[in-house]
Amino acid sequence: MEFEKSILIIGNGTFGISTAFHLAKRGYLNITCIDKHSYPSIDSAGYDLNKIIRTEYDEPLYAEMALEAIQAWRDPLFKDVFHETGWLVTTCGEPEASEHLRQSYENLKNSNGISGIEFVETPEDLIRHVPQLKHAQDLSTWKGLWNKQAGWAHAHDAMKVLGDEAKKLGVKFISGPDGTMTNLQVSDGKLAGINVASGKTHTADQYILCTGANSPALLPELGHHLWSKCWTLAHIELTEEEAAEYKNMPVVDNHELGFFFEPDAKSRWIKICNATQGYQFRTGVGPDGKSYSVPRYASDHPEEGIPKEAEDAIRKFIDNLLPQFSGRPLLGAAICWCTDSADSHWLISRHDKYPELLLATGDSGHGFKFLPTIGSYIADALEGKEKGVKKEWQLRDRPWKRDVTRPGDVVKDLRDVGMGVREMPAQNCKSET
Repeated sequence: MEFEKSILIIGNGTFGISTAFHLAKRGYLNITCIDKHSYPSIDSAGYDLNKIIRTEYDEPLYAEMALEAIQAWRDPLFKDVFHETGWLVTTCGEPEASEHLRQSYENLKNSNGISGIEFVETPEDLIRHVPQLKHAQDLSTWKGLWNKQAGWAHAHDAMKVLGDEAKKLGVKFISGPDGTMTNLQVSDGKLAGINVASGKTHTADQYILCTGANSPALLPELGHHLWSKCWTLAHIELTEEEAAEYKNMPVVDNHELGFFFEPDAKSRWIKICNATQGYQFRTGVGPDGKSYSVPRYASDHPEEGIPKEAEDAIRKFIDNLLPQFSGRPLLGAAICWCTDSADSHWLISRHDKYPELLLATGDSGHGFKFLPTIGSYIADALEGKEKGVKKEWQLRDRPWKRDVTRPGDVVKDLRDVGMGVREMPAQNCKSET
């Protein structure tokens, strides 16, 4: 029977956990997830304190999917991890970012999703929606969108919730050397299994690769389709009185500076992410001799922090928006890895040589908000259903273009900028937008 076929999912991150959950809900009885780490994987972009949940997209496909996803976030399953605080997304006037916001609004309007959304163009309007911005140095050039139907999710806990549900439904999770994929086992030109660090080979009827930024390292043939990049973050700690002022604050995002969230209820840490095109680590070499970027995970280099220039950018953010906290220590500074496709569309497609292998990667920095729903699309792709087999997601050569939601046009290499020393263990990744 179809539901008795074995399925092996590689990766315990956003795509992998969601896919396992949705396949199990459909009645599949033999699902196994493997990863170097137990779920949620510490190397996953979703292993995070908080991530933005929003609906604005200049691409109609994702605008509709985001409206669907936010409804799913309201399910009681996520009542303790989803916080619909609203968010304010702005620019200081960068033309492409301004056009992106205008087009995003139009897409929501066309999908009847603009309830609670309005343009904001004056400091008074900004502060009306986010009173905590009264401390900011200068908001005179800020313009953007206020979205009431948005907020943030406790990312690590949300993935843990969904992983636990998948486990209850019979999904098996394997970690450690037995779960650490090293390469494909190929015999007579056919995929015969997944080799792991312990020396074992896992076999299944169907395989799904959900390995995010590590995808090009595991399958070098993807090196020219995907570009693995990392972003930087740090935290400041508030007193109990300060934390009370920022409690339930909407997410604030500025295209040129970065974004921040309300403080964590337990640690009283505010997480701050500076705005950047990201960093690469171009040390992989493909079959064609060309280099590609591979992740330098914090789990393998726990002593490393973030580049000095990123620390300076985060301090600039604090000086502008949170000046009363200027000079405070930056805690838990870390890098977090995602992988971009050329056009920011995901890669959800059968491998061109091995039809038993479904690729589900290329998050392009906007995957986590779909945690409750993305697995249903990947499950449909596995089953060959129209909803999951979209032309935008197919494995093909795509022209590379710049993501206008990220400022600048240069992606520096970590080897050129250097890594700082981590003062405290990092718990979080950069929140996606």
